[in-house]
Amino acid sequence: MRMVIQRSPSASKGGIAQFFVEHRCFGWLAMAAVLVSGCLAFLRLPQQEDPTFPTHDAVLITVYPGASAEEVEAVTIKLEEALSRLPTLEKLQSQSRKNISTIVITLKTDRKEVIAQHWEKARALLQGIKLPEDCEEPHLETDYQLPATLLFSVLGEDAEATADQVEEALKSVPSTGRIRQFGHAPGEILSFKDMAAADYKVSTLHRQNDGPLMPASSVLIAVEMKAGNIIRDFKLAVLAKIDSMKLPAGASIITVSDQPAATAHRIGEFLRCFIEAVFVVVLVALLLMDWRTALVVAVAIPLTIAMTLAGMAALGVPLQQISIAALIISLGMLVDDPVVASDGINRELADGQPRGIAAWLGPFKLRRAIFFGTLINIVAFLPLALLPGDMGAFIISLPIVITLALVSSRIVSMTFIPLLGSYLLKGQKGFDSATGRHPIYRLVPFYKSALQLALRNPLKTVVAAFVLLVASTALIPYFGKQFFPAAERNQLLVDIQLPEGSTIEKTTATTQRVSELLRKEASIQSAIIVCGGGTPMFYYNVLPRQPTANTAQVLINTRHAEEVPKLIMRLRETFDREIKEALCLVKQIEQGPALETPIQIEISGDDLKTKLLQVTTALHDAGAYKVHDDFDVISRINQQRTVTVKALAPFGELASRILEKARHSFPTSGIQFGGEERELHNSQREMGRVLSISLALIALAMVFQFRSLMKSLIVMLTVPLGLIGAFVGLASTHASFGFMALIGIVSLAGVIVSHIIVLSDFIEEERAAGVDLEEALMRAALVRLRAILATVLATVCGLLPLAISGGDLWQPLTAVHIFGLLFGTVLTLLVLPVLYRLFAQWKWIK
Repeated sequence: MRMVIQRSPSASKGGIAQFFVEHRCFGWLAMAAVLVSGCLAFLRLPQQEDPTFPTHDAVLITVYPGASAEEVEAVTIKLEEALSRLPTLEKLQSQSRKNISTIVITLKTDRKEVIAQHWEKARALLQGIKLPEDCEEPHLETDYQLPATLLFSVLGEDAEATADQVEEALKSVPSTGRIRQFGHAPGEILSFKDMAAADYKVSTLHRQNDGPLMPASSVLIAVEMKAGNIIRDFKLAVLAKIDSMKLPAGASIITVSDQPAATAHRIGEFLRCFIEAVFVVVLVALLLMDWRTALVVAVAIPLTIAMTLAGMAALGVPLQQISIAALIISLGMLVDDPVVASDGINRELADGQPRGIAAWLGPFKLRRAIFFGTLINIVAFLPLALLPGDMGAFIISLPIVITLALVSSRIVSMTFIPLLGSYLLKGQKGFDSATGRHPIYRLVPFYKSALQLALRNPLKTVVAAFVLLVASTALIPYFGKQFFPAAERNQLLVDIQLPEGSTIEKTTATTQRVSELLRKEASIQSAIIVCGGGTPMFYYNVLPRQPTANTAQVLINTRHAEEVPKLIMRLRETFDREIKEALCLVKQIEQGPALETPIQIEISGDDLKTKLLQVTTALHDAGAYKVHDDFDVISRINQQRTVTVKALAPFGELASRILEKARHSFPTSGIQFGGEERELHNSQREMGRVLSISLALIALAMVFQFRSLMKSLIVMLTVPLGLIGAFVGLASTHASFGFMALIGIVSLAGVIVSHIIVLSDFIEEERAAGVDLEEALMRAALVRLRAILATVLATVCGLLPLAISGGDLWQPLTAVHIFGLLFGTVLTLLVLPVLYRLFAQWKWIK
């Protein structure tokens, strides 16, 4: 039966909502186009495991053959003086050893093209320096932080020749970028660099089927993918090329680091979380609404996601754990607008409007509330894009994707929801007409009684709420502090360091003993043991180590990520007992910015030895693990001689707890905190700035919406109540207070306000219609209760899969949002009407 479109005198004022209701063929075609474009975008989006950090570091290596460490330092000082003239210099960190100077240069984060210009300026500054005659020309390496997409180990008697053959073959793969070999000895020693390469040896422990770990000399091949390619296609092309090769007898190639496989696993896990979240959100809609409304909301989800994916493709945002998690986080919020729009259509139908009018009139009446609710959600997250440096680069896809999802949701709610509503919806009154079959109706009398009691005792209600807020701050000392958690990978690292001046022979002997101990571990699938330096860069925040005779590094692969923690504890105990001549640091691979160790104390100024002894003693007494320093190396930070004390926390403990115990025993001057402490302090400072901007924008948006400063203040006074739940959530889930928890707290304010703003909007609508204040407060609370509960529960329940299965990285943020929204909404549903009454009683509002 053909639907007849009724018109009203105001029919010409319905905007785009009315257009989609009255031009249904166009609407269906537009819907199909959105779904197709979303599917195509998903298939073509680049994929990676983690966000890409901007490369704004370089290493300057200067060889001075035959020079002592002190003579090398004199060269280092000249180089640092020149480099200090770089306008965007952030940090200089150098080490002067016998024969070689190494300076790590860190610039302020900027666009790739601008960074490249500064490196050219650095080269120009270095050309004017007069160095000793025997000193070689400084070499500036600006791409040493690019990780290998695939890392292969070539095994066999003639591994070097086989590696050359493999490299030549892989150059023909169009998507292949840089290819490097490690462990390939130079034909003859013509320079200090050749000498270091000759000392760099690689051996690989590997299993054939389920057999024992067998050692073999090997050569590593690090293969990088050209930007803009699909990582899974790149892996298939590389493996196909290797499979097509005829290798020499006895030669074999094994994969020791597989970024495409890790990417596929990570994206698969997050997509599973996303699908689970979609089902949960639809179930919430069914709980609070009739099946027709729930169906409309359910259809809105793929439409919004498709539009968001198309936006991601247009902006070049790849699929990785941050962008997919952003889709999950936004899932609950992106149903806000469709829920409110559907609720408006149902109310118009229930009030007797014809379907052809009600379908666009409901969303049209609520357009300001929907618009400002969306805007407030956006300004809660978008200021995160202002975070500077590596942290801003790490998290930038979160505000971008959430903003795209919210804008898409706004478009869907004013176009496709009226179209779908004109076919499916039949009308459903609010909880003010409290007779219904849904179980949620049983809660309405309790809420109504509680609100009446609160309105009779307004001052006591407000005071009680804020006393509860103050009391919740008592939980803060119980929070653990951790900047970023460990990465959930089936890999771990062992850093090996012998005393300064140790020969390569001694280092080799130590690595052979380490190899023998590793062969006893059944959970190890493979391991590469590098003597005379570190492994090639295989993960975005595991920085390569410079070649030195007294260092080694081991990359271990287990069968499953769950085996890593127990293996770390066993290896620490074994190496502590068996390896006495070297420092062996068994470490998990971390997420976030690159940190050699979480505990770092930088000591400078006079009386270094006394301060060093004081710091190391304090850390030992506090229970730090593997306290060590670089006193035997001439180290400088920002042109000042500095000794850095480094340590790990015992496995399962937080580094912040160790520092908290040791801090009171540190020297009162001449020390600075590095490592996790510095990063967390800097992020707290920047997050404070972002929170100020976000709150200011939220307040400004509400002033525009309500055209009243005082009415906006009423809503803003309810925002801190969400912190009660946030603190309870962090304490009850034992989540650490770090970067992701800070993001959760910064964005929580906007999420709370956006959900509750429809209540304020309806209060204003009732007051404008001349309804008595108390009646308007009660009626608004009951009419908008379903929409508020639906949007809040959709957000909360949509986060549950990410909280349960998303890993340690997302636990703090989800704890803050889930508990903060639940506590904040319950309290706000009582406190907001009470504040309205108080402000009216005090004549602050009309």
